[in-house]
Amino acid sequence: MTVVVNYDMPIDPNGKPDFETYLHRIGRTGRFGKNGIAVNFIDGQRSMNIMKKIQEHFGKKISLLETNDVEELEKLS
Repeated sequence: MTVVVNYDMPIDPNGKPDFETYLHRIGRTGRFGKNGIAVNFIDGQRSMNIMKKIQEHFGKKISLLETNDVEELEKLS
């Protein structure tokens, strides 16, 4: 399993969401037919807004991962 961690949501030089960089990053999770997971660290309203715009752009829901639910985390591995 491949794990991609976005410590910072990708933005362009103007501070807008960088959709192509995000796609490139998370695309690594499915290389060569393998399964994977992408994790985005959201540390405030700004990064939450960027994540929401990326979610809208791609038309895919980005699910919240409850880190205090160990059973749910184990299902991902």
